[in-house]
Amino acid sequence: MSDKAANDFGGRYDRLAGGYADWWGPVIAPAALTVLDTAQPMIATGATRILDVGTGTGTLAIEAARRWPAAHIDAVDSSDGMLAVARRTTGATDGLDADGRLDFRQAFADRLPYPDATFDLVVSSFVLQLVPNRHRALREARRVLRPGGHIVLITWLASRADAPFEPDEVFDDVLEEFDLDVPGDDPHPGDFESPAAAAAQFRRAGFREVQTEEGLLRHAYQADEYADFLERFDEEDLFASLDRVRRKRVRAELLSRLRALPADDLVLRLPTVLVRGVRP
Repeated sequence: MSDKAANDFGGRYDRLAGGYADWWGPVIAPAALTVLDTAQPMIATGATRILDVGTGTGTLAIEAARRWPAAHIDAVDSSDGMLAVARRTTGATDGLDADGRLDFRQAFADRLPYPDATFDLVVSSFVLQLVPNRHRALREARRVLRPGGHIVLITWLASRADAPFEPDEVFDDVLEEFDLDVPGDDPHPGDFESPAAAAAQFRRAGFREVQTEEGLLRHAYQADEYADFLERFDEEDLFASLDRVRRKRVRAELLSRLRALPADDLVLRLPTVLVRGVRP
């Protein structure tokens, strides 16, 4: 990634950081934390140096510091804005006595600022699909792991695009009714096609004993919550472009239609894949 592209990428997430922490981070957190559950046996056998790649607002790093008081956690992200939220959250977390054990740093997944064989464990959640050169990022993770060290991460499966989310269909219908542009489809090009494809890429990057586990993120929205998610985060720019009266009318129509949906239609379901491997 060029320096300009890297700055543009980080800058995009700088702008999203606050909304991400409020509206998207809590939705994916339960699935993200399965990474730490999977890594627990590695901690029990002596892993103490941990790297969280693409920490975002710090979900994994902060919880790792809370769970494992003997561990030192380094956490990197390309976005200074995301890291600022992570640092604020760390400072406001009751009972988290990091005592210098938690270090946040701006860096990219394919250019990690650490010597070879520094870490016992590398973790990551819902980041690998965003990395422009995934093979290089995995090779970097392998490089900074000591021999025998583990990598555990979770990311999306491409099959999520096969299951439309009914509230998004409702939103598109409302936009068309008000003669507003409907957002284009997002093909999610970085998602793994299958658990087997994920395992193959990890093996090509030099990991061994690769295992995968397919999962399903589920989040039951309330109608008002999903309307807030769209207005304040996911489609914030669209809503901001409307005058006050039209914005109020769009939201009212959206809420009316969302409230008419069966509760099951408001459950977000996104397939995931958890991957773990060992550096030989």
